[in-house]
Formats: sequence, structure tokens, C-alpha cells
Amino acid sequence: MFRFHRLTVIRLLALLCAATWGAGRVAAQQPPPIHGVTGTVATDGTIDSEHAAGHAIAEGVGKVVDGAKKVLPRGAKGSNANPLDSYSEGRRVVLQAAGNSEAEATEGTVIDVNRRRQQITVRFADRKTQTLRLAERAAPSDTAPSVVVSYKDPAGTRIAHEFKLVS
Repeated sequence: MFRFHRLTVIRLLALLCAATWGAGRVAAQQPPPIHGVTGTVATDGTIDSEHAAGHAIAEGVGKVVDGAKKVLPRGAKGSNANPLDSYSEGRRVVLQAAGNSEAEATEGTVIDVNRRRQQITVRFADRKTQTLRLAERAAPSDTAPSVVVSYKDPAGTRIAHEFKLVS
């Protein structure tokens, strides 16, 4: 019986030592501080510097967006952008017969843009007007004469679209 009692005491001592040793390790692990909940206080300087960094990042993103707007053609929204979005009333354009680079070019001003009908109306120097419909690449059976309408974007690049003569 003495032997049984001695083994029990040794087991209890071992359990007590293991419990106190493990408790010290658990107590050393603290959850991350949460501002306003665990008593951690951020200084005003830290808060101000975080806000300043956020504003600097926002300004940098704004500059990148502005730079992208200058590089992309006016009205470009991707590959499916409507070509008529770049035509507005008052835009100076040059008209030339499609497929004939030697044909005489005529200058005019866009006076109307009808996006529903995919048409623009151009007025020439002699006050005559001409209505043109945006040419669809999938409709080669149309017999109306083709006209290339071009203009220069702010970067100086020539932008051209093919139109069909309506009137």
C-alpha cells in the first residue's frame, strides 16, 4: 500500500509541475491589441501619419488615372467602345472616299450626332450638309458609297472611321 501511495504522490507532483509549466507558456501568449478594447492607445502622431499616408496614396492613384486618360484616345472604354462617342458637335473632321488615297479630302464640321441611328451630320465650308451612317463591318452587301471620316486627337494621332453616305 505504501508503494501505491508513493506512486500516486509522484504522479500528482508530475501533473502539478506540468500544469504550472504549461500555464506559464499560455500566459505569455497575448491576443493582438485592439484599439479601444484592450486598453491600447494610439498616439495622435500615429493616427495623423496614417491619415497622411492614406491621402498620399489617394493622390498618387488620382495622378495615375489622369495620366491614363491622357494616353488613351478620347472616349476609349475598351475594345467595344462606340466610335460615335468620340464625335461631338463642333468637331472638325476630314472626309475622303474610302479605298482611294488619291481622292480629294474635304474638311467639315460635325453639326449633329445621332447615336440611336449611328449617324453624324457634317457641314462643309459651302454650307452644304451630308449625313453619314457608321459602316458595319459585317454588312458588305450595302451599295452606298463609303467615306472615311478622320480627325486628330489631342495627342495629334489621326483617328479614322468608315461611314456610308445616307444623304
